[in-house]
Amino acid sequence: MKKTTFAGIVSVCMVPALFWSTEGSAIPSWARKYNTSCYMCHSGMPQRNAVGEAFKNNGYRLPGGNDEAFTRQKQIRIGTADWDKKFPFAPNSGSYPQFDPLSVALTGTLLNFKDATHGSTLAKDNAGREFTIGIPTASLFYGASVGDNLTVFGQISGFGGNSGETDEGTTTLETSITHSVRAVWQFSPGLNLALGNSFSPAGNSAWNGTGAGGVVNVNTVMPQPVTYLELNFTRGETGGYSIVAGTSMGAKQTALPVPVATKNSIDDILYVRGKLKVIGAGLLSGANGDLGNAYNGLDNQLTFGAGLSYAKSSFNTTLNPTGFTGNYAGETLVYGADVQGAYDGFLVGAAYSRDRDLKLDNFQIDAGYFIYPWLFAKVAYADIANAAKYAVLASRGDTHQPTIRPSISAWLSPAVSLTGTYTIFQKGKLEQTGKVNQNTFALALTAAF
Repeated sequence: MKKTTFAGIVSVCMVPALFWSTEGSAIPSWARKYNTSCYMCHSGMPQRNAVGEAFKNNGYRLPGGNDEAFTRQKQIRIGTADWDKKFPFAPNSGSYPQFDPLSVALTGTLLNFKDATHGSTLAKDNAGREFTIGIPTASLFYGASVGDNLTVFGQISGFGGNSGETDEGTTTLETSITHSVRAVWQFSPGLNLALGNSFSPAGNSAWNGTGAGGVVNVNTVMPQPVTYLELNFTRGETGGYSIVAGTSMGAKQTALPVPVATKNSIDDILYVRGKLKVIGAGLLSGANGDLGNAYNGLDNQLTFGAGLSYAKSSFNTTLNPTGFTGNYAGETLVYGADVQGAYDGFLVGAAYSRDRDLKLDNFQIDAGYFIYPWLFAKVAYADIANAAKYAVLASRGDTHQPTIRPSISAWLSPAVSLTGTYTIFQKGKLEQTGKVNQNTFALALTAAF
């Protein structure tokens, strides 16, 4: 493969953009700023290509000092350049976008079908076929560069939508509003300090999951930070490495049987993640690597990762109600590793983790292929132990719930996609717990504008 420059990568990544449209991505604010398509930074949302990875590592600015050259939406300057010369005796100047950096996304399950199940020792837990219709939920996205160092973006979710309409016509409206935000201060290219409650690169997101990340879904095998403060350090003109180190608050809980409000501190959870890209485009430059497939923008790559999360106190229903929650409640140390690769439209990755206290294993492997730049097929196998239900299930051998999930995603445009996923439970008859699993097909929509 020939070597290429950042400008060359941008032009090649624009091939599918010109084929489809110049609409925005999951955060169309960025697309409007650069007057380009989401295919510039993504190879089918939310999978990032080399340019998108370098964009993130450069504090959400284009690498190589090219941000101003590629910006098509004018920035309005706050103050004067003379202020910068007199700082700190004058306020530091800055800028903000000419237009409000807002965008809207519709996400959610349109159709949901569950197979019938039989075989439980408790007849009441056997289920017939279920078919529901869902209404997508609206989310408000925002993202903007404020001055030369600060970038802020976020998502406000939960507007409208419903949890599904059954054959009987029963509809339950969703009214829960959530706010996710990430603010990044760039000290220099590749050195960033972030504050937020989501979008952390400490964990990657799946191809068809929320957020943006690597090939394999690390989110399922490692705890994710809640409200965090983290330092991101990246190097690499070709290949390269990155380190993410942070501290996070434990999710707020109450003690039982008498509810008691808990106090959390920013150092409840400490975490670190490292990534080494041995083959492919630079993590910091987005250039000078093997470009790979010109139609989906992916570079041929091989990347290794490892992570560790430590909680000061484990979750307990009566004592120490801070630390990890969900699948990792009750644990104080979780560590894991992953490997990810891409070649000519093929993607494969695997991730594994284990905890120190309950000694539960978590494993996921993903494999996918771009049939066309707009059509992506994937199959994922996950075997995730459930620590939250460990006390109930451990003696019955049900701590693991392995699943196989084949899926196919079609991008009707760079900003509109449909994903069909069929979830196959490997333990269909859970007679030990009196519950059953139902194989499920779901058709999900993502549309941003």
